[in-house]
Order: sequence, then structure tokens, then C-alpha cells
Amino acid sequence: MVFKDNTFFSYVFLATTVILFAGHAHGANLCDNAPNKQVCNSIVGSRTNPRDAVIADLNKMVYENKAAKAEAKKQAASTEINICINIFESCIYYNKLALSYLNDGNRNVARDLIGGNIDSYQKCDDTFKNSGMNNPVAKSTKLLKDMASTGVYLSNLI
Repeated sequence: MVFKDNTFFSYVFLATTVILFAGHAHGANLCDNAPNKQVCNSIVGSRTNPRDAVIADLNKMVYENKAAKAEAKKQAASTEINICINIFESCIYYNKLALSYLNDGNRNVARDLIGGNIDSYQKCDDTFKNSGMNNPVAKSTKLLKDMASTGVYLSNLI
């Protein structure tokens, strides 16, 4: 009986070791050092290829910009909300452009385009702040800034 218990323990130990080493062979978790691990993990999922993760991030950003634009259009008309709507529209364009550059193998331009989004979303927030108003789409701009930071981080891993 003791022999069977030791054998079982050996198999469990061996299986655990193989699983751990196999995980490292495919690459460490892409989000280990990300600026916002929770957002990164939600985008990356089980992907182990940084390029695939950046593509997923860009596609998700296009979708979330469209959602943010739709939410902004529901707000009362103002100069500030119009600026944010224009920002969301331009970020959709730049994210699609970044996908194109990434597909052409130019990750540096793609990374710079993604990083430029962060400043754009901050401009939306600052426009309301400078007017002494609360940003009604602040949650959207926060999520989009986190997603853009994740995209920049992941593009550096390619």
C-alpha cells in the first residue's frame, strides 16, 4: 500500500512539473508586467503570442470606441461632448490604421498610433475638467486609456 501511495505522489509531482514547464515553454503570462493587469487579462485571455494579443486589443478598442461614441451621443449637446465624439471617431480610424501597420510588420508605427490614443482620451477628460464640468463618459475614457496602455505594453513584447 505504501508503494502505491508513493507512486501516486510521484505521478502527481511529475504531472505538475510537466504542466509548469509546458506553461513556461509557451511563454510567460503576457500580462505579468502590464500597467493594468485586469484589463490586459480580459483582452489577452489565453493568448501567448504578443502579436495576436495586440490585434485583439486593437479590435476591442475599435469596438469600445464605437460604444463610447454611442454613449457620448446620448448626452446633452455641448462643445465638450462634441470634442469627445470627434476623439472617439479619430481613435477608431487610428486603431484600424495601427492594425494595418501591424499587418505590414511595422510594430513601431502601430505602437505609436496606439500610444497617441492615450493623449486623445486625456484631452476628452481635460476638456470637461477645464470647463468645470463632470465628464459623462469618464468611465469610457478610463477604460480606453487602460486598453491603449495595454496595447502599447503588448506591442513592446513583439
